[in-house]
Amino acid sequence: MRSPGFRVLNAESLRRFCSLHLLLTVLLSAPAVLLFSPHTAADEFPPQRGRRNLALGKQVIFLPKPSYRLTVRGDSDPSDLTDGYTTTRSDRQIWFDPRAVGWSYAGRVSLAVDLEQPAHIDEVAIRLLGGSPQAGVSFPGWIELLASTDGKHFVRIAECSRWRPGDFERYEVPPEQGKAWIHCLRFTNLHVVARWVGIRMYTGGLTASDELYVFGTPLDREAAKPPAGQPTGFTVRHPQVYFHKPRLLIATNLPLPVPVGIAVPEQSSEPVECEIELPPGVQLAGGSLGDTDLTAARLRAGENTYRVRARATRSSKTFGRLFLHAQGWSDGQEGALRYRFAHGGWRSPWLKLPLRAVRVPEAPRLNRIMVGLGWWHVDESMRWPHVLDVWQHLGINSFPVFARWMRPDHPGWSLVDEARRRGFRIVHIDSPFHHLLRRRRGEREIYDQLPGNQQGSQLCISYRGRYYREEVQLFAEAIARARPDFVALDIELWSWRGPVDARRCLRCQADFKASGLDDWDQWLVRQGNAIWKDLVRSARQALEQRGATPRFEIGGYDFRPGSAYQRVWSVDELYPTWLQSSQVSTYTCLYPYHLALIGDEVLRDRKGLGRNDVLPWITPGDAGTFPGEAFQWALLECFCNGARGIYFWSGRVWDAESLIALSRVVRALAPVEAVITDGQPIGNAARSIGAGRVVGMRRGANLVILVSDYARTTSGEVRVQLQLPRAVELVDLFSGELLGRLPRGDRLITVPLAGARARLLWARPGDGR
Repeated sequence: MRSPGFRVLNAESLRRFCSLHLLLTVLLSAPAVLLFSPHTAADEFPPQRGRRNLALGKQVIFLPKPSYRLTVRGDSDPSDLTDGYTTTRSDRQIWFDPRAVGWSYAGRVSLAVDLEQPAHIDEVAIRLLGGSPQAGVSFPGWIELLASTDGKHFVRIAECSRWRPGDFERYEVPPEQGKAWIHCLRFTNLHVVARWVGIRMYTGGLTASDELYVFGTPLDREAAKPPAGQPTGFTVRHPQVYFHKPRLLIATNLPLPVPVGIAVPEQSSEPVECEIELPPGVQLAGGSLGDTDLTAARLRAGENTYRVRARATRSSKTFGRLFLHAQGWSDGQEGALRYRFAHGGWRSPWLKLPLRAVRVPEAPRLNRIMVGLGWWHVDESMRWPHVLDVWQHLGINSFPVFARWMRPDHPGWSLVDEARRRGFRIVHIDSPFHHLLRRRRGEREIYDQLPGNQQGSQLCISYRGRYYREEVQLFAEAIARARPDFVALDIELWSWRGPVDARRCLRCQADFKASGLDDWDQWLVRQGNAIWKDLVRSARQALEQRGATPRFEIGGYDFRPGSAYQRVWSVDELYPTWLQSSQVSTYTCLYPYHLALIGDEVLRDRKGLGRNDVLPWITPGDAGTFPGEAFQWALLECFCNGARGIYFWSGRVWDAESLIALSRVVRALAPVEAVITDGQPIGNAARSIGAGRVVGMRRGANLVILVSDYARTTSGEVRVQLQLPRAVELVDLFSGELLGRLPRGDRLITVPLAGARARLLWARPGDGR
C-alpha cells in the first residue's frame, strides 16, 4: 500500500498560512485557557449526595501487599482505601501520604473488598494518582473491575485499558504533563448484583490511590446466580499467574521471550499448578515456570500442553519465561494461547490470551550505534534458544555481562567468547562499592567516623583504606576477565542529597582541611572524581597486565553534564578522558508526554557534551508495560536527539513485541547511521509550524527527521518548515518509499502521519547517490 506523501506550500500559501495561524492564535488564546485548564478538584470525586458507599469502613485485601515505603507506614493499608479520608495535599503527591496506598514496580496487582452482604451495585470508583510529576509516577495502564458472589470466582464486568483505543478518553483520564493529579476512575451504570468487588491493574514505577467507592443498595437475600461477565483467574487468596499484556505478539521465524509473572499472598505454602496449551503451529522452544523446565513438562508427545507444579514464595514479574516460536503460522495469523492455574482446592477457569504472529525481517548490524538488552544476565542468555543467531537477526550488536558475578569457571564465559568471535561488542555492568558495603558490612573503618566514637550509616567518601583498595582491585579483575567494549557503572551510594554525614565525619574534616579548599561542594567532587579515576586506572592496568588493549568506553548510570551526580560525580570534569558518555535515566510507561520527555532529556545532555556521546537508560516495560509502537518512538526520540546507543533497566519484561520494535528501529536507522552518530541536532533546519513535534539530526545536506503528534492534538498532519542547503529527496525510513523531491531553500511541507503517532523521514541530497 502506498504511504501518504506530503504537500509543499509555495511562498504565497506560506504567507496566507502564517497570517491565518497568527489570527487563530489571537482569537483562540482566551478559550485555550479553559480547554487546557488543570485537572480540577471536582473531577477527583464521584457524586455522593443521596448515595450509599457500601465499601466505607470495610477491609480491603491486597495481592500482593502494597509495597511503597512511604505509604505503608502505620500498617493501615487494609483500611486506607475505605476510611473516607482523601488527601489534603495541595500538590496531589499522595505517595507522601501514609493514609494512601502505593505500589512500586509491582507489576499486576489486585485488591478486593467484601461488602458483607449482597448488593445491587450501580457504580465502583477509585481515586488514582497520575500526571507524571516524576518520570515513573503514572496512571495505571490497564484497570479491570471484577465482581463475585462468593469471593472465590470473579467475573470481569468493566475495563479501562490503554490497549483499547479510546478507553482513556471514554473514562476521561487526563493527559500526563509533568504535574501530579488525582483522577477518579468511575465505572458507572453497572447494574450488578454481587457481594465482592475486585480491582486488578497493571502498575507503573509508582502507582498510588487513596480511596475506593462502591455505590449501591444492600439486598436482604443472597444472589440467585453469579453476576454476568467474563470469567477470570482473579483471586486475592491464592497465587495469581499472569501475563504482562492482554495480547501477545510472537514471531514466525524466531524464538522470542514471553515473560510470566505471579502475585503471591504472604502465607502461601502449597505449590502452584499451571497448565499452558499452545495452538497448533506454535512451538515452545524453551523456557521455565518457577524452577521447572517447561520443555520437560509436556503432557504427551505430539500434544502442545504443558503442566507445571512449582513453588512460589514471593511475588515476581519473572515467575517464568516462555520462548515461543510460531513456525507453523503465516505472517499476520491470529490465534490464542490457553492457560489455567490452581492452588490448594482453588482452580481458575481456562483463560485465553490472544496471539498474533509476524515475520521479522533480518536487520543489518550497525557499526557505531550500540544496540543491546542492557541489564540482562548471562544466565538468561544461556536459557534463550539459539540466542546469538536470534540477536544477530534482530540487529542486536552487543552482549551484556555482569562479570563481577561470574567466576572464572562460569559456563557463560564460553558464550561470551563466542559472542566476541561473532563480532558482538561486550558490555560490562557493575555496581562498585555496593559490593564493598555488602561484603564488609561489619567493618567500622569503611563508614563515616562521627564524634563520640559513633559510626555513620554511609560509606565514607574519603575512606581509602584496605577494603577500598580491595574493591578497586576486584573491579579491575572483573574488567580484565570481561575485556569489554563498554562499561556502565551503577553507583547509587548516597541519594540526591549526597554524603550528608561527610561534614560531621572526623576523617572527612581532616581531609577537607588538608585539601586547602574553601568549599565543601568542590571537595566532594574532588573526592568523587578521585574514586572514579582509581577505578578506571586500575582497570586499564589490569587489561595491560593480561596483554589486552586497555581501551573501553565507560560511563555512570544517570551521570549527566551540569551538576554532579549525588554531588560527587562530575561529568563535566571527567569527560572525555576518564568518562566517555552521559547516561540519563528516564523510566516511564511511555505515555505521549514521556516520549517527548525522553527525547528532550537526551538532547539536553547532548548539548552539554557537544557530541553525540549520550547512552541513556530507559525501560522496556518494568515501569509500566506498553505497546511496541510506543517503544519504537521512545527509541527514536533517543537516537534523533543525540544518543548513539541505549541501555535498558531492567530486563525482566523484555518480550517479543518490544524486541520486534527494537529490530524495526535498527532496520530504519541502518541507512542513516552516520547521520545519527556524527550529526548535529537539527535545530532550525526542520521545525514544526503549529501543533506537532519535530526533532532530528543533520549531517551536511542529510536530515533525519522524526515528525510526531504523540498526544494526537492535530488532525493527523504536521506542518514542517525545512531549510534545505540543496535539493533533496524525501524518503520514509520505515517503508523505504520515496515520497517526493524538494528544491533547495526554505520549504513548508505537510506530513500526514497515516494514523500513527509519528513518522521517520530522511531528506537526502539529490537523487540519493
